[in-house]
This record gives sequence, structure tokens and C-alpha cells, in this order.
Amino acid sequence: MKIKLNIFHTALILLSMSLLFGSGCSKKESSSAVTSTTDNSTSTDISDDTTSTFAVSEITQSIEGVYYTGSFSVPSNGVSFLLSIFKDSNANVEFYSLTAPDGTDILSSTSTPNLYNDASGSLGSNVPKAGYSNVLVPQSPSFSAKAGTWTFKAKSNDRVKLALRTGTVPSSTTIVVQPYITGTTWQAADLSAALSIMSSIYSSNGISLTINSTISISDTQYAEVSRTFTNSTTSALVSQGVNGAVNLFFIKDFSSSGILGIAAGMPGSMGIANSWNGVLIGLMAHASGSTLNSQLLGETAAHEMGHQLGLFHTTEMGGTVFDILTDTPECSNSRDNDGDGKMSAEECEDYGGGNVMFWTAWSSSSRSAGKKQETLSSYQQKVLKYSPIAK
Repeated sequence: MKIKLNIFHTALILLSMSLLFGSGCSKKESSSAVTSTTDNSTSTDISDDTTSTFAVSEITQSIEGVYYTGSFSVPSNGVSFLLSIFKDSNANVEFYSLTAPDGTDILSSTSTPNLYNDASGSLGSNVPKAGYSNVLVPQSPSFSAKAGTWTFKAKSNDRVKLALRTGTVPSSTTIVVQPYITGTTWQAADLSAALSIMSSIYSSNGISLTINSTISISDTQYAEVSRTFTNSTTSALVSQGVNGAVNLFFIKDFSSSGILGIAAGMPGSMGIANSWNGVLIGLMAHASGSTLNSQLLGETAAHEMGHQLGLFHTTEMGGTVFDILTDTPECSNSRDNDGDGKMSAEECEDYGGGNVMFWTAWSSSSRSAGKKQETLSSYQQKVLKYSPIAK
């Protein structure tokens, strides 16, 4: 998430979605037709091209004591998957285990490697899990969607869905983006420059974006919405997102001031129309008068899209927590030259300050001098290229 610290400066804080809490509303999911499969699930094809297929299935579960259990099969040409768990009451929901075909529980703190502290759907993660959480494989090159039968144990839930990508990973990767705009202050044409900048950022990192025409949403209730994805109005807005794309909702503003943008998760939902299938970006916080700062807006969109697809901040604010990728630069608190407890992009200039996923943006003076955040490491690129929703 991006927060504007001071209305007179462009110092920004990019926080994770860990500030999100449930508000008691129900979720909206796709009601598209499904067909029976042979692995205790129902399945819907979302996309199919010459190199990969993306399908979503609901897994049949059994109750074993206090656990809900289930299994699914990954074929020999499996590329990646997102295992999502839902609870309509917005109670916390999570997985106790996810065991690969070789017997490794990747959510166990004793496994090497593991996602115990990192997957939002893991018992060990401190990310709030109100109504929804998930596990992405691979979320780093240390993991792979191994062929065979995967099994899981989960907390009481309403359903578990699998978004599975099969096929091959081509040298050229494409991700579809669907922009939306709410309110009447700005029009779809006002986003063109920022969307072009976002596309250029991804293109320079080996990923092509197919950006659909921006859809205008005229309902006044969506002009300003809560940053909480379980809020009934926010849920209704984000649930309008399409299944086969990363949905970017450019809203006039957030109901709480100072926020630039927020993703529904790290990652959010993919391939299922629901409350977590998109990104919110506030336009007022990117504007000077009626003029949008297209470079800042493009970087915000690229950053939040990275979260939605599974990327973490390379370095968190205090310089003591870093992402799970071994090739991203780390900026430790030993470089906190001004002693304010916050690692600025300037203090981390040679240690990830220019990365798309660095936790905070350059200061206004650095931006005026041409500083940008447009780079991704090789492993960050790989996570995106292997995304279930990529082609």
C-alpha cells in the first residue's frame, strides 16, 4: 500500500495489505458455469493460448477432526498455482499445511525451504486473513509446482479454490490488465500517460502488458471508497473485476485521506470475481490541482500490481525485514543516516531504492532530479512470469 506522508511532499510509504481488516460483509464470487473433473473438484477454463492454460477449480473437502482436508493434482506440465481459501463471515481463515507430492509441507516452519512466515494463507503469517487468504507456488524460485498430488489441511472454511496454470513458460510473457475509473473529476483519457509508464516499466523488465480499454464506472458510491476490501462498497466495486486480468481500480479518492494505493494481497485473488480480485489507486493523492502526476501514478500502479501478483517489498521501513527473494538488494538499518528509523530511497540508493517494490518512493527533490523506481530483479521477474494469470 502507498501512503502519502505529507501533502506538501511526495515522500511515500508503501505498506503491505496487512492493515486490512474485515468489516462483516459477504463476498461476491463468479457464478460462471463449471464442469466436473476427476480430482475432487469443479473446473472453469479462464484462458487458453498456444503456450499455457489457466483454469479455476473448486476442491471438494472432507472434515477430519478439527481440520478441513483436500487434495488436487498438478500435471507434468504444471507451471504455477494459487490455492485460495474463503470464509463468507469474514472470520480468519488459513491453511495448516500444504504438502507437495514429495512429502514436503511447504507451510511447515521445519521444512527447507518453507513459506511458513510468508504465504498469506499460512498459520505463521501475521497478515490478517479476514475472509480470504492464499498460497502461491512459486512465490520464489525456491519452490515449484511439482507434478503429482498435493494435499492440504485447513481451518473451517466455505470453499477452497485452485487457480492452476499449465503449459510452458515462453521467453516472452504477457499479462492482461483491465483498468477502471470512478468518479467524474477525471476521465479515462487522463490515465493514458500513467498506463503507458506502467507498461514501459514492465516491458523493460521482460513482461508485456496488454492493457484493455479503461472502463468508466459512473455509480457515485464508488467515487470514494474504503481501503478495506471487506467493506461492502469496496467489495461490490472490486467484485466487478474480470476473471482473466489484473484489475486496476482508479478511484477518485479513499474515504481515509493520504493513501495512494493498495493491493488486495500479496498476492491477491486471481481468476475469481470476488472482493480481493483487484487493486485500488486513489487519484486525488496523485494530483496537483486537476493535473495528475503521471510518472508517480504509473509507478504506483506498477508497484501495487506487483503486490497483487505476489511480490513483497524488497526492504521494509525499518530496514530489518526483507523479501524472500535472494537476488533483491537489502538496505539494512545500518544505513539509516538520519536516525529516524525509516529507510529512505536516498539512503538506499545503491541498495534497492530504485526497485519497483521498494517500500517508499524518492523524495520530491530526487524525483525532480529524475530519480525513478522502475527496476525488478531477475527473481522478481520470474515470479511475475510464472504467475498463474500470465501468458
